[in-house]
Amino acid sequence: MQHALLIINPHSRNGQAAVLDEAVQLLKNSGIEVSVCESESESHLVSLLEEYKQENGIVIIGGGDGTISSALETLYRCQHSLAIFPLGTANDLARSLGVPEDLLAAAQVIVDGKREHISLGRINKEHYFINVAHVGLGVDVTRELTSDSKKFFGVFAYLGAFLSVIKQNKSFRVRIEADGWHCSTKVIHLAVGNGRYYGGGNIVDERSTLLEGQLNLFFIKPKPWWRLLLLGPILRSGTQDSANHIVRKSSDKFSIQTSKAKSLEADGEFKTKTPVEIDVIPNAIHAIVGDLPTSTSGAL
Repeated sequence: MQHALLIINPHSRNGQAAVLDEAVQLLKNSGIEVSVCESESESHLVSLLEEYKQENGIVIIGGGDGTISSALETLYRCQHSLAIFPLGTANDLARSLGVPEDLLAAAQVIVDGKREHISLGRINKEHYFINVAHVGLGVDVTRELTSDSKKFFGVFAYLGAFLSVIKQNKSFRVRIEADGWHCSTKVIHLAVGNGRYYGGGNIVDERSTLLEGQLNLFFIKPKPWWRLLLLGPILRSGTQDSANHIVRKSSDKFSIQTSKAKSLEADGEFKTKTPVEIDVIPNAIHAIVGDLPTSTSGAL
């Protein structure tokens, strides 16, 4: 009998206790033995993962992107198979893995058991991320978000935070190196994506997936705030910008320096300050996936 350890972030339930019980029962009815635990803290989550020794077992994370991000290093080190019950606000990793937000449908994905090895982003050889790492505007947006705004407005909270900070238009100089290519320019935002989605369904790059073992970088050049709003559809879809306001580059490693030390966040959490080296670990984590988005899939 297949065994699964379901670790739930109790702060991410958002009133879904009843349907969560139904999803667990669906797994059990399909022949999967399920042990359910609640994580009391990040350290407790790590302990639960380290103590899980079931051979060929599955770890189901019931939470949002932040909860999953807290588990990444341990999942990678212990080589656990990852599945997701999306209980967060944005659920960008679930989108990248083709896992529906409906919990019963997400449980059916686990039952179906389709698996892929997915890549993992790494910052300075010590900090891990699965979706996106960024400097500049994205950090300001994250700081503007509150738990209450995400609770009441869901993914629209990201739009509200973006509109709140965009008028500040703080530019900074950055130097980027990758594969013999280098660039020195002023930007207001720089992001390096490992996954496909970020910020509630925006696409990092239309070519990006979690299977390619590549990082996808983009940066936005300084523009009047009202012109930045016009770039919204391009940012949402991850398409190429013919006017070159948004510059894109793919590589397996980036070196990023800024004129002054800037905070770098990844998957919504502060990690370090620039300068940084960001690389990718291909085939790092074994994950249960649904209908994976392709390089031609649109924004959700």
